[in-house]
Amino acid sequence: MQKGDFSNLASYYTKYRPSYNREVVNKIINTINKKSENIRAVDVGAGTGIFTKCLIEAGIKDVVAVEPNEYMRNTGIENLGKKIQFFRGSGENTTLVSNKYDLVTMASSFHWPNTQDTLSEFKRILNGNGVFAALWNPRLTERSDSENEVQNLLLTKYHVGSRVSSGLSGITNHLHDILSKSKIFRSVTYFDAINVVKRSHEEYIGAWRSVNDIQAQLGKEKFSQFLSDVEKIIKKRSYVEVHYLTRAWVAQK
Repeated sequence: MQKGDFSNLASYYTKYRPSYNREVVNKIINTINKKSENIRAVDVGAGTGIFTKCLIEAGIKDVVAVEPNEYMRNTGIENLGKKIQFFRGSGENTTLVSNKYDLVTMASSFHWPNTQDTLSEFKRILNGNGVFAALWNPRLTERSDSENEVQNLLLTKYHVGSRVSSGLSGITNHLHDILSKSKIFRSVTYFDAINVVKRSHEEYIGAWRSVNDIQAQLGKEKFSQFLSDVEKIIKKRSYVEVHYLTRAWVAQK
């Protein structure tokens, strides 16, 4: 599997990836000085539309999604139907018109495109008071016995440490400075909140099958062995308690 290629992961992604904390979603929307039904929003790097759906459920009626991967995009169209439009595009080139959107979001995807090119594109498509929100949904593995064992397995047996898409490392370590120094935004605010979810064994393994970076690093054979090891760990308990930390950086023009 190639790094960043989700072509074979769309079905696992839409079925097993968790949603985002509603409190954080509402805080993002509340930074915009408009009623939710009057907000124009675009979810970029939307994947199968998990966060796009969050925006719709929060009351935003004018939402479009942008996703470069055909398989993810088509799965999103199947899931959300005629509620929104999916466009083929990327963070660097959304293909959308200029100065239109009140809100641009990237959920668990801002680490993939070129940062500066993407911020320049968002400056173009956001209106004068527009808001950009980058968010992730990492797991606090130290808070769960099963998760802690799986994390130790990754570190000790498979030698996987920090992860590019974890939301607890990589670009998130410097994102506040990146956004502040871009000279695009007048303010940057950080929000977070935790969802504690009891996941079945199937759901937990399915979520791992939706992950790109681990599969790309380990390769097919080692990843299969990793899943077998994970199954041995989680069988000790009837479910896996997972602590999801929704983290959002909200920048306003």
